[in-house]
Amino acid sequence: MTDQTRRDVLRLATASATVGVLPFGSTAAAQSDDSEWERVESPTGKALNDAVDTAAGPFAAGADGNVVARREDGWQTVVAYGPQARSRRLTGIDATDDGRAVWFVGGSGVIGEYNVETRTLTNYSAPKGKTSTWEDCAVRGTAGENERVYFVNGSGELLVGVRQDSGAMQYEEVIKPGGGSTIPGIDFHAREAGHVCTTSQFIGETADGGETWERIGIDFAGGAFFDLASQGQQDVNVAAGSGIVYRYDGFRWTPHVVDDKRRAIRAVDRDGTGGLAAGDGGTVYERRSAGQWRRHEMSVESKLDGVAMGSSYDIAVGDDGTILERRVEGTGSGNDESGTESGNETNETSQASVTTLDAATLSLDAAERLSVENYVEGEWTTPGQVQ
Repeated sequence: MTDQTRRDVLRLATASATVGVLPFGSTAAAQSDDSEWERVESPTGKALNDAVDTAAGPFAAGADGNVVARREDGWQTVVAYGPQARSRRLTGIDATDDGRAVWFVGGSGVIGEYNVETRTLTNYSAPKGKTSTWEDCAVRGTAGENERVYFVNGSGELLVGVRQDSGAMQYEEVIKPGGGSTIPGIDFHAREAGHVCTTSQFIGETADGGETWERIGIDFAGGAFFDLASQGQQDVNVAAGSGIVYRYDGFRWTPHVVDDKRRAIRAVDRDGTGGLAAGDGGTVYERRSAGQWRRHEMSVESKLDGVAMGSSYDIAVGDDGTILERRVEGTGSGNDESGTESGNETNETSQASVTTLDAATLSLDAAERLSVENYVEGEWTTPGQVQ
């Protein structure tokens, strides 16, 4: 497959739809008050906890079961009250490789899927009777065809769901990658390869779809972990407390202080060589190279819990419905000034695990409002169950 990032793939979908850091112990060197980022009107005053890009533009999920989306004329609420209509808090959201569907998770075992093309909301909540809060999710595969979805919760459990030919989701055996500590972040760079982080400073890696996990760090970390971005077996970032973003190159972990005020970094996203992070104090950080991040100071003080690189907009979301966005120009960011990536890392994910879109099959008008036009109760099956 050609060297494509997820942003490249979703840029194709969007078009077809007509739509500074020094090593540990030092302070951030690059900072900016650029006006390219701006706070925009939000359809909710409740917290937004996570964000992702899709074929229909950026989506975010948060309190009261709200799922919101960026359209041509601004942000709108797509799903209100959650998939069960019980206003359960949503904590994590991710999109299929083709960007046609988002999966979101939250309190009391809530799991939902929204297809942006058919505008169908499917309720998959409480599989196997699991009603603990799902903290995050990761999705690989094509919407409605072959998704493999990973759910992690506050009890440290991982549940994997796999789309069957019948349309049902088949769940696999529940395991605890980190021994039971809460898992706030999970991300997969390929269908069966990815990483998790726990609140007990455990970073785990799997290459077999979550059946087995190997601890790869971080032994010397003393603060909290909030999120991670898995870009490859030799390229992982972890968002942590005390203004730190950790970087893994396949051999060692390097802590980078991206905020000299030592404010917590609560969210991180990667796409190819580019990256974004966000956290306390309404600040956004942009990856310039393997160990350098540029700090964007905003005129807001809200805690930011979600960030996403997009094909049309980069976004950061947080408390009180805060939405910060930046229109994407050109073909991406994240390289140093010479246009080359510094540092010892790999771009294996940008080459491998995205689904190329057939632009002719996607018919979304960027100016059209999204809504829930169909509601379905999803089906879970066990291995070997007759369907």
